[in-house]
Amino acid sequence: MLENEKVLEEKAHQSLQQQNWKEAYELFKKAANIYREKNNHSQAAVCFASAASCWNIKVGEKTFFNAAEAYELAAKEAYQAQDYEYASLLYKYAAINYERDGEFLNFSDAIYNSKDAYRKYLLYFLIKPKKVKYVIEKQHIFSLKTLIKHIFHFILLFFSYLIWGYGEKPSRTIFFGIFVILVASVAYMFGNFIYDNSVISPTFFNALYFSIITFTTVGYGDIVPIGFNKIIAICEAFLGIFITPIFIIGFSRKYLRF
Repeated sequence: MLENEKVLEEKAHQSLQQQNWKEAYELFKKAANIYREKNNHSQAAVCFASAASCWNIKVGEKTFFNAAEAYELAAKEAYQAQDYEYASLLYKYAAINYERDGEFLNFSDAIYNSKDAYRKYLLYFLIKPKKVKYVIEKQHIFSLKTLIKHIFHFILLFFSYLIWGYGEKPSRTIFFGIFVILVASVAYMFGNFIYDNSVISPTFFNALYFSIITFTTVGYGDIVPIGFNKIIAICEAFLGIFITPIFIIGFSRKYLRF
C-alpha cells in the first residue's frame, strides 16, 4: 500500500528525532516529490529543505551533492510557490554545498538564481507588497528604514543583473558595453565635432569611431566633441572606466575557478 505524503513526513520527523539522518533524508524527499506532483509547492519546498538539512547533518558522507540537489529542488518549489525570498535563501544554501563539492558550474548557476530570486522578491515588495507570499509564516516589521534599504538593494541588484549577471555572466558585460557604444554613437550624430580645425556633423562611422575610443578611454584627440556632445562623451568615458574592469573581474572570478 502506498503511503501518503503526510505519513511519510511524519515518519521522517520520527527518524529525525532518532538521529537516523539518512532515513529521514529519504523520507523527506519522497514526501516532497509527492507534494510536488500534487502542486503543493510550499510544502514540497519545506520537505526538500528538510531533506537537505538531514544530509548535511549526516556524518561520514564524502559528497555534499545530495544536500545541494535537495536545496536546489526546494528553491525551485519555493519559487513556484512565489516565496522568492525563501527561494533565494535555498539557492544560496545549494550554492554553498555545490562549492564544497567542487561543482563550480552548478555553484555559479545557484548563486545567479539566488540573487535573481531576491531581486524579484524586492520588486514584489516595492510594487505589490500585499502579494508577497511566504512558505513559512514569519513576523515582518516594516519601517521607513526597511523600505529605503530594500529600494537601495533593488537598484544595486537591477544594475548588477544588467551589467554582469550578478558576476556570474561576464559575457553580459560585453553586450552592455556594445549597447552603450551604439547608443552614444547615435547620440553624437545629433551634435557636432571639431575635426581638422573644422566643425562637422558626424557620419555614423565617425560617431562610432569616436564612441569606441571614448569608451575605451584611448582618446587620440583627432576628433573633439563640442556642445552637448561633451556631456555625452563624459558620461560614456565614465561608464567605460567602470565597465571594462567589471568584465575583467567577472571573467577572472568565474573562469579561474576551473
